[in-house]
Amino acid sequence: MSLFGKHEAMPEDAYVNMQKQMMMMPKDQMMGKMMELAKMCTCPSCPTYNECAKNAMETMFCNRGMSFHCIKEMKGCICPTCPVAKMQGLTHQSFCAMGNEKTQRFNGMLKE
Repeated sequence: MSLFGKHEAMPEDAYVNMQKQMMMMPKDQMMGKMMELAKMCTCPSCPTYNECAKNAMETMFCNRGMSFHCIKEMKGCICPTCPVAKMQGLTHQSFCAMGNEKTQRFNGMLKE
């Protein structure tokens, strides 16, 4: 029984499997994987990405979460075409404004 009154297992998909693999890695290996993913990140070429985000070195919104103070206006989204999103099996988008995959999945569950 879950805290919410009914027992439901999280569906296993590419994102859940990737997160499980990452959590089992030693910290240095996990950091290496994050650096590898950061090299593939396309956030800086998104129309929504702005000078403030560049100066604050904000990237990898899909993993790190939404912009804290730079992204205030959506001007388009290239998240679905990002190799990081594809590799991790992400199903959401607009991570810079809406939060990372984990946040958006949780928020979606709350709306159900």
